[in-house]
Amino acid sequence: MRTDLIDTLFELLSREAEDFDATRFAQDLAARAVAVVPARDAGVLLSYPGEAEVTAGTGHGNALVRFQLEHGEGPVPECLHSGSSGHGPWPRFSAACAEAGYSAVHTVPIQAVGDPLGVLCLFDGGGNAHTRGRMLAHAAALRLAHQRDLHQLGVRLRHLQIALDSRVVIEQAKGVLAERHKISVDKAFEGLRRFARDHNKRVADLAREIVEGRDPVRPNDF
Repeated sequence: MRTDLIDTLFELLSREAEDFDATRFAQDLAARAVAVVPARDAGVLLSYPGEAEVTAGTGHGNALVRFQLEHGEGPVPECLHSGSSGHGPWPRFSAACAEAGYSAVHTVPIQAVGDPLGVLCLFDGGGNAHTRGRMLAHAAALRLAHQRDLHQLGVRLRHLQIALDSRVVIEQAKGVLAERHKISVDKAFEGLRRFARDHNKRVADLAREIVEGRDPVRPNDF
C-alpha cells in the first residue's frame, strides 16, 4: 500500500502541463483517493480564483459535493473557506449522506501556501484517512499551483508579445509616413499619435492600417 501511495503522489506531481484538464485531474484524484486512502468513495472540488468551480467524484461523491455547494451547507464549503471542516451541524447534508449509505465523511483542504485551491472529500474512509488524504491533497495542491503559475506566465507572455508586435508595427508606420511625406520620424510619430487621438483609434491599430496600405493620414495632418 505504501508503494501504491508513493506511485500515486508521483503521478499527480508529474502530469504534463500541456492540455491540462481540471475536470479529468479532479476525477483522477478522486479515484486514486479511493484506492490508496482507502475510502469507499471520494469527491473533489477545485476552485481557482476567477475560474468556474470543478467537481468530480466516485459513487455519490460528486453529487454530494455539488449538494453542499448548492445548499451552502456541509464540510466542503466550510473547509474551502476556513481550511477546517468543522463539525456542523449540517442536517440536510447529513440526511443526504445517510440516504446515499455513508456513515462518515472527512474533508482535507487542497491549498498551497495558504491559498485555497479546493477540497478532497472522503466518504467512509479507513483509519488512516486523515494522513493519507492530506498527502494526496498536498500533492494535488502543488500540481495545481504549478499549473496556475504556468497559465499566468503564459498570459503575461502573450501580453508582452502583443506589446512587442504593436511596437514593431508602430515603428514601421513611422518609417512609412516619414518617407511618404518627407518628414522626420519624430514628426511622423507626433502626427500618428494625434490622428489616432482625434479619431478615437488605438495608435497600434492606426499604424497597422498604414503599414497595410490603408493610409488615412494626409499631409495636412502633420
